Amino acid sequence: MKQLTEDQFDAQFTVVPDAGGDSVRNDHQGIDPDSKNLWTIVDADGSLYAVTGAHRVNRFGYIVTEEAWTEDIEAVWHLCSDDEQDNTDEEDDGTETQP
Repeated sequence: MKQLTEDQFDAQFTVVPDAGGDSVRNDHQGIDPDSKNLWTIVDADGSLYAVTGAHRVNRFGYIVTEEAWTEDIEAVWHLCSDDEQDNTDEEDDGTETQP
């Protein structure tokens, strides 16, 4: 599987927003799950990755690109630093983070 950084992904692919202007979609309704323009955003240990095709495990959402992918690709979508991950964990627990 080819791996891309977020910048490499952005240079190679253009994300098509949904009718509401959002890049990430909650489902792939109306989009062929076999489309070469469909990607799944997955969560892996607090970081998000765009992977080619429709997937359900660890799914955060879906994106569609103008350009079709031609090989299996995994691209960094968003990396959480350790501090961001700690803040996310604290917020999820209902506690507030201090600036």
